[in-house]
Amino acid sequence: MTNKENSTNRVNIQTLLYVLWRRVFWIIGIGIATALVFALVTKFLVTPVYSSTAKFYVNNNTEKGSTTISSQDIYASQSLAETAIVIIKNNNELMQRVISSSSVECSVEELKEMITATSLSSTEAFAIKVSNTSPEDALSLADAFRTVVPEMIPEVIQGGDVSTFDVPEKAVNPDSPNLFINTLIGGFVGAIVSFLIFFLSEALDNTIYEEADIKGKFDYPIIGLIPTISVEADEERGKKSAKSKKKDRQNRKETEAAK
Repeated sequence: MTNKENSTNRVNIQTLLYVLWRRVFWIIGIGIATALVFALVTKFLVTPVYSSTAKFYVNNNTEKGSTTISSQDIYASQSLAETAIVIIKNNNELMQRVISSSSVECSVEELKEMITATSLSSTEAFAIKVSNTSPEDALSLADAFRTVVPEMIPEVIQGGDVSTFDVPEKAVNPDSPNLFINTLIGGFVGAIVSFLIFFLSEALDNTIYEEADIKGKFDYPIIGLIPTISVEADEERGKKSAKSKKKDRQNRKETEAAK
């Protein structure tokens, strides 16, 4: 790496540290302001979404009175759980029956957008999560799934048994948006953006303010310095000089008169 590149890197680091030191209160203030804006937008403008979840268990062994489960039965139940999830997501008749069993008015396509069906840790269990802007509607639909799924899935698969093992509950707190996370993101974005603006304005400023700017930016030898003389200071000195001369003339006249 050449001396010029070293000098450039050094100047960039010095500029970065200089901006941090000089603009730290501005950066913190802007970060707090944007965090507050994000918090207000999240609180008052973003619609919260609530969810309720119905959980199911698939059993491949349908023999009544049987107390033994083989590894083959477990593997088959896991496969049936994955199959049940695919059926639930794509069976319009099941979706329509869920809507009819609930107190919610919506279309089949709208209901499909509300649900998320996933297996639980690759086991024989799976869950259907219903998300809605109303916690009551989310609970009503989840309860409808809890009733309809154990009835319809065995009819479609024609083997195995589906039962519920957890009752859906009404959500108290929304799943989204997260006020705390959004506030942190707002503060971070505001601080970073303000710092970049200050840094770029400082780094792109080629104005020469002092001798160090020439050495740091251009690496040229310094021949001499031209002092800065303001017009106001020059006028003030002229006035003082005129007053001093006038006073001297008066003093000389007084001295001559005394003689």
